[in-house]
Amino acid sequence: MPSSEHVQRVRMYLSRDDQWEGRPRYLAVLDRLRSAGATGATAIQGLAGFGPGHRISTSLIEPASQRQPVVIEWIDRADRVARLLPLLDELLEQAMVTVEDVPVYRAVMRASGPFAVDRTVGDTMRTPAPSVPVSASLGEAIALLIERPIAALPIVGPDGALVGMLSEQELTWRVGLRLPPALIRLLTPAERDAILAPLIGRGVREVMSAEPRSVSLSTSLPQALVTMVEWGYAQIPVIGRDGILAGIIGQDDVLRAAVEQAEPAESAVSPAEPPATVGLVMQTIAPQLALGRPLALALAQLLSAPSRRILITDGVGHLRGTIDLAGALTALAGEDRAALLAAIQRPGPDGHAPVSIGAGRALDALVAPEPPTLRPELPITYAARHILELGVDSMPVVDGDGRLLGIIARGGLIRALLQQSE
Repeated sequence: MPSSEHVQRVRMYLSRDDQWEGRPRYLAVLDRLRSAGATGATAIQGLAGFGPGHRISTSLIEPASQRQPVVIEWIDRADRVARLLPLLDELLEQAMVTVEDVPVYRAVMRASGPFAVDRTVGDTMRTPAPSVPVSASLGEAIALLIERPIAALPIVGPDGALVGMLSEQELTWRVGLRLPPALIRLLTPAERDAILAPLIGRGVREVMSAEPRSVSLSTSLPQALVTMVEWGYAQIPVIGRDGILAGIIGQDDVLRAAVEQAEPAESAVSPAEPPATVGLVMQTIAPQLALGRPLALALAQLLSAPSRRILITDGVGHLRGTIDLAGALTALAGEDRAALLAAIQRPGPDGHAPVSIGAGRALDALVAPEPPTLRPELPITYAARHILELGVDSMPVVDGDGRLLGIIARGGLIRALLQQSE
């Protein structure tokens, strides 16, 4: 008996002598479907038929004639049909095309993409978006960045239109604030005032990016991800047709949308390829040090590591814990803490902390307990779900004996999702 699940069947009615750029049109259609990622399609030649012109074509009566009907039958998941069918418009011209739901008894198909075809930025964004007016002081903007867990702050004009954006990039490049808001939250009031006092009197207008990148309400989720990756944004503003700020969307929001769209546990439609796994996406090179190494070396490596985190292993490669910049700031006191803050704000030519910090001490005292880990055979959707739940940027990957193999990071997951969306 057929199951209650449905896929879609697309039929395209052509003639064998229809041409496209010097070759049979039906072959051009098949090539485009194959290159675009369709599951499969078949061109079926008819014995006889007629079209709107009522001219009979039959291979039995006119063996030399090429006026024979050809039907292309393409069966696929509904979301893929909706995404790929418009790509055939120029090829099909006046050809009749039908689409129908088909019950499935058993099928093997390419896996569905990670995003629902009808889900857009407008369906996924967070609203209202935090923002400050263009007339605000830089102090007000930084205070909001510290208060809210956002990486980019939209700047709006008097009418609510997006006119700029303030992110950690602008704060680093234009005013020299190298301490990210997440770390500023950990400072004492005196430490915070010492770092922010020179910036308070400036206006946000002179520091913001005056050409902010944005996406519209109708932008697809994969395209929003592409924009964020290309411009290095963890979050990006969403605007309506009138340019008014409508919301904000981040990489976390898009990852969450992908995690929510999961394949049914039991299905009559089986994927044609195995799901992408952590082992295929992970980075095998990650900042790491062994227990017993000098604390000064760990702090220097922390400042030069983009993730501001180091994985700590024992002598045979087993993961034993982590050290991150937030944990180091919390654990250090007195001159060592002050020196680390100064090194973050005014790094040397190589970006390393002064070796005087923690001189003569091992890193062991700063090691946080073993973090949650992943196995290489797990699907990437499992990794994405755990990264979102834990609120981290990456997770270590270990083998069955607990030996460190690498890390899987948000960036790698996003690239994998974009590949699956093609």
